[in-house]
Amino acid sequence: MSGIRAKIAGEDREYIHLSVRKDDLEAFCSASGLFKSEFIQTLARSERDLKNGRFKKRPSLAELVSG
Repeated sequence: MSGIRAKIAGEDREYIHLSVRKDDLEAFCSASGLFKSEFIQTLARSERDLKNGRFKKRPSLAELVSG
C-alpha cells in the first residue's frame, strides 16, 4: 500500500494550500474523513443554519473555548 502524497503548495495568513494529485484526491478525502456520513450531515446542518440566519461570527477560537 502506497501513501497518499500531498504537499503544501503555499501558505498565507488564513490558509494553507495543499497540492494533491487528481489520482489521489478520492483517497485523500477518504483518509481525512470527508466522505464520512457524519461529516456530510454536519455540512447539511451548517448549510441550513446559514440559510436560516442561525450563526454568529466569532473573532477567535479562544472565545468559544472560554464559554
